[in-house]
Amino acid sequence: MDPQEKRSQDGEGASKKHPCRISFVWDSETRRGTAYHFSEKGILVLCSRPAPLKSKLKLQVLIPGLKHVLNLEGEVVWTNVHGHADSASPRGMGVKFTNLEADQERLLLDAADRCGSSRSPYRCYYE
Repeated sequence: MDPQEKRSQDGEGASKKHPCRISFVWDSETRRGTAYHFSEKGILVLCSRPAPLKSKLKLQVLIPGLKHVLNLEGEVVWTNVHGHADSASPRGMGVKFTNLEADQERLLLDAADRCGSSRSPYRCYYE
């Protein structure tokens, strides 16, 4: 079985094909990343230059299937700028959402279920 078929069977296919697009400002520059794993609590942002731990961020998140960008706030709770960018320790940062409105929380919860991200083993990086 090829890896694409396996991802489709284990519920990760939708999110693997179409990642969330992320942008955030840190150190006076806009940085970009992608995300395959998120919930109503937070998001794992894959990027080459993550913000430091405890950084407060404003993020713009475009989730596949949604027409509008979500403007969210969060705090960096996990980061990896060194080492290999592998599945056990992905290069990027875990961001725990802060100040979510009820409608944003519902939207994230529904989107995570639809993308297969709600059962993600990577939740430990951002919750």
